[in-house]
This record gives sequence, structure tokens and C-alpha cells, in this order.
Amino acid sequence: MPLPCNKAELLLNFDSAYSKLIKELATIPEQDTRLPEIEGKISACDLLAYQIGWGQLLLQWDKDELQGKPAQMPAPGFKWNQLGLLAQSFYARHCNSSLSQLHAEFAELAGQIRQFILDNEESTLFEQGKRKWAGDKWPIVKWIQVNTIAPYQSACSKLRRWKKNQALPAPDLPKASASAKP
Repeated sequence: MPLPCNKAELLLNFDSAYSKLIKELATIPEQDTRLPEIEGKISACDLLAYQIGWGQLLLQWDKDELQGKPAQMPAPGFKWNQLGLLAQSFYARHCNSSLSQLHAEFAELAGQIRQFILDNEESTLFEQGKRKWAGDKWPIVKWIQVNTIAPYQSACSKLRRWKKNQALPAPDLPKASASAKP
């Protein structure tokens, strides 16, 4: 998926991916939310805990830099070659949370990410080298895409495949017409 070109497009992509994920999650019966049957042997709750974990990290990296601290990437105590362990830590942190509790936390986080996007200048979001934590190769928009939009879309695909195998209802999503713009 190509990167958005401006803040309005970024917000549109973020909102769309978030909304689709919420609709997919809304059709899961409560008794099925902890079944570890989704691709990767995870549950719907784990899937949402993962989204929350990465979104929180994204915001924390920027917060740390703005406070004059080095961003601990990907997370304190983890290296980039330990992403599986990091995911496990997200699941463990939320192992006693219901899907509705996770949904509330995810909704709050989504609002914080939207506000982060709104609060930053387009140049900060779309030009390389604006934050040390983002590095010289990627603009912040790329980090937003790979830590929110793309994983939300991937999560939707995983949920749809799982639901199909479980014969769970799919949400009623509007069908895109051939002439509709992305």
C-alpha cells in the first residue's frame, strides 16, 4: 500500500482501517473472544492487544524524544530480533482483559494517535529526518502506517479467515464500486 501524501489522506486511511477492524471485532460472540484459533494461535483479544501494544509504542517513541530521552526501540528490554517475544508481552499484559475492555482501550488509543497526527505539521510527518527515533530513511508517516494502518488491515484479514472457518457472521461493510476512489 502506498504511503499517504498528506495529513488528510493519512487520517482517512487510519480511520478507515480502524473502523473496519472494529466492525470485524464487533461480530465475535463473547464466548469466542479468547479462542486461540486465529492465525498464529492467537485469540481475538490477543489480536487487539497486539494493535494496542504497537500503537502505544509509536506514541511513546515520540514522547520520549520530545522529553529529551532516547526512544527505546522497539520497546524497553526488547531488540528488533525479538518481536515474537514482544508480541507475547502484549498478550500477557492483557490476558485478563475482555474484548470489550480492550475495545475501550483501543478506542482511546486511536483517539490519541489521531491527535498525534493532527498536532504535528505535515513536514514533521512526511519528511525524513524530523525525529531521531524515526531515523533518516523513513518519515514518521511510514512508522504510523507500519504500526497502525497496515496491521489493522492484516488483523481484519486474519479475523475474516478465522470467521469463515468458524462460520461466524461477517460485518456488513459497504461494497466499493469500481468507480470509487480509494
